[in-house]
Formats: sequence, structure tokens, C-alpha cells
Amino acid sequence: MVQSSNNGKANEGEAYDNDKLPSDEPFNSEIHIRGDSHLISHDPHLNEDGDALHRFLLEQAAFPPSFLLSCSGTHQETRTRQAQVPNGQGGTRSQTETYPVTITDFAFTINLTQCIISEPLGPPIYIAGDRSAISRGKTHLEVDEAPTKGADGKDLEMSQIQLGKQFRRKATSEEKDAADTRAHRLELVGLPPWVHLPGEPLGTQATVDSDEARHRFQYSVHGVDQTFDDSGLQVPGENLRQWADEYCRSKKMLKEFNFHKIVYGWNLAELREEIARMIKLHWSHGGSHQPDIKFTLESDVVSVRPDNWLSRILSRRLVKFLLWVLLIYPLVIWPYKRFGSGGGGEWRVAGSAYAMAKWVHLEDSVPGETVESYSQRVPPIPSLRTLRATPKGISRLEGTREGEWFREWEGTIASFVREKRINRTPVTMPSNQPGAVLDGYRG
Repeated sequence: MVQSSNNGKANEGEAYDNDKLPSDEPFNSEIHIRGDSHLISHDPHLNEDGDALHRFLLEQAAFPPSFLLSCSGTHQETRTRQAQVPNGQGGTRSQTETYPVTITDFAFTINLTQCIISEPLGPPIYIAGDRSAISRGKTHLEVDEAPTKGADGKDLEMSQIQLGKQFRRKATSEEKDAADTRAHRLELVGLPPWVHLPGEPLGTQATVDSDEARHRFQYSVHGVDQTFDDSGLQVPGENLRQWADEYCRSKKMLKEFNFHKIVYGWNLAELREEIARMIKLHWSHGGSHQPDIKFTLESDVVSVRPDNWLSRILSRRLVKFLLWVLLIYPLVIWPYKRFGSGGGGEWRVAGSAYAMAKWVHLEDSVPGETVESYSQRVPPIPSLRTLRATPKGISRLEGTREGEWFREWEGTIASFVREKRINRTPVTMPSNQPGAVLDGYRG
């Protein structure tokens, strides 16, 4: 499938709406969408013009990813069948044998995308922290950090450390492990990449790309675990435009710029446990089996790759699979991509973040004000539980919390399990439950 880059669902051959571009220079960009919902562009202009690549990524950030919840449950049964076996006399005889069969009791998907908060001013663009082990144009992970030791291995004095200058080096195994652990933890508890976690060095967390976004998303993160810090959102060492320029300056044949979209604001680990507990209560095999519960994102990666024959064929999964089978990829292409000076290089330094629930600063509040004084000064307030005080003033909770979503959907999920529902088409609305139409039923 091919689409134009000015929206998420355009048809082949459509071009940018150039009147909406922040530049007078028109250009068209085709995007190929693979079967795994991976957006890929081989547009030559995006590989040569940093401004065009920058605007293209901002344009794509306007479209959130699809957020899905999949639940399934299976159990094993033993069946019997008649088989013909040798009888030892040159003939055969009939024999009963047993064999296992996997039975799918239920399998359904719920679309959570409608719970993502709309951002009229655009989602925040996050940039990898300087001390985060990530792909910065090479085939290995790197960090940007001024060295604190000299050639002799001794610690440098503060006057000898060139602060403010970027020193890019290969990440250590410890830094790689720390980056993986951090990413996994943030995903499970629903935190965005720009929060600072206790005990980790400054510069590990991501930065936010613009002054406006840093002001808007300061103190905005909602989470039950309040040990994180989102008070001092950092200015990136290189902003998105500068990274785009760096990518376009590269002449590597198999380079790629990967822009990732993430969702935050829900504690997925806790939500998964609650869904599993409730499913087991309504599943006939719940006493001895565990349900399979997955949260997945689709259309969450935008990749820009060069306009050459090799890069294009490697973007086709079937062709790449055949190259693996024929041993051409592992013996020829991979060594060139991994070790060749003009081979491969990945930039995975930026992305956009979309909230399920967040705190929004109320501009009519003042620093130092309490929730009680604000509610008396600016009535009416729906609920004091949706307000909190921050150093900036008062913030209001927006979006849907995971507990609110679970309360709305638990009856539907339970009925799907009891009915042994098998439906791969994502469900977008909960089933009508008794009493749901009554005023005050939902609190």
C-alpha cells in the first residue's frame, strides 16, 4: 500500500497539501505501508533536505499509533484416533493412539486508540538523552558524553573537561543494559521517556524538543508511582532539525531514520494483572491456565530510507526472506551493512508521545495556590480528585484512567470469555450492561 504523507489514509498518487507546509518549496512524498503497519518512505528529497525531513516527521507525528489489547485463552485436550501400524508379519494392524489438541476458548481484541488524548497543538517530540545508549548513525549503540578520564586512565579535573561539546562514543554493555531496563520499566508503568527516575544519572532521560512543549508538559505526567521527576524537562543537545540534517549529510547506502511513537499514562502491568484475574473468574479453565494478554502498538514506526535499489528491496519482507534463504543476506549484505564504511547506519534518536491520561495546567491558577482555595475562587469544580497543586499552580486531570476504563469494560470482557468469543476484528465499544443507561450508574 502506498499513501501520501499528508495524512494517515490517503491514496496512491496523492501529494502533500503544499498550502499547509511551512515552506514555499513544494514536494511530494510517497509512503509504503507494510503488512506489519510499518510506514516506510524512500523519497529522495527526504534523504537530501533536512528541512523537508524535519517537516515530514512533524507531519507524521500528528497521527497517533493504534493501541490494541488482545486477550486469548487455550487449553489442551487429548484425543484418540485409529492408526495403522506394522504387525510384524509384513502387514498392518489397527491401533488406538492418543494425541494432544490445542483448543482456543476465546480470542478477542479491543481497540484502545480512542482513549488517546487529542493534542490540538501536537504531541511532544522527545529526543534521546545524551547519556542514553541508542543508535546515533552507526550500526552499534552510542552515547554523547564528554570523557571524564584522560588517556592515562586518570580522572580529569573539572577545568579539563570540555563541557557542552558532544563526544560520541560506543556504549558500554552496562549502559546498554541500563537502557533496556529503563525502557521496559517505563512501558510497564506507563511513563514517558522524559521523566527522571530515582538513582539514574542525569542525561539518561529523554529531552523535549521545543520550549512550548517543555512548558506544556512540565508536571503533566499522571502515574500512581510518584517517585519519578518531570519537573525539569531538558533542552536537547541536538534538536530534531539538527538530527535530520545529520542524517541527510550521510552518504551511506543503507542508512535509515526511525521515528517511534509511544503511548503513556496507564500502568499496563497492573492493568494486565487485573484483566487476567477477572478473566480467570469467568473462564472454565481459569483455575489451571493463564490467559494470554498483550498490549500492542500498530503504525508506531516511521522510517526514512535511501532511494536506491538495495535499500528498496530490503524494505520488502518477502524479498528479504528469500535473500536469507539463499544465504545472500547473511553472507554478503549483512557484512556490508554492518562493517562497510558506506553500508548501514541507524538514527533512532526521536519520537512522539501520546497520553492516555495526563495533568493539564490551568492558566487561571497561580503558583502556591491550593486546590481548596482554587475551587472556592473558580467554581464550579466537578471533583476535587481531578485537581492537584504543582509549583506552577493547579492542574486538572484529563483523559481516561486505566481504572475507569476497566470499570467500563470488565462486564464486556467477562461476557466475551463466557461466550467463548473468537473475534480478531478489534472491538471499539463495550457491550450494554444492565443499568448502564441509568443516571448515576457510573458514579
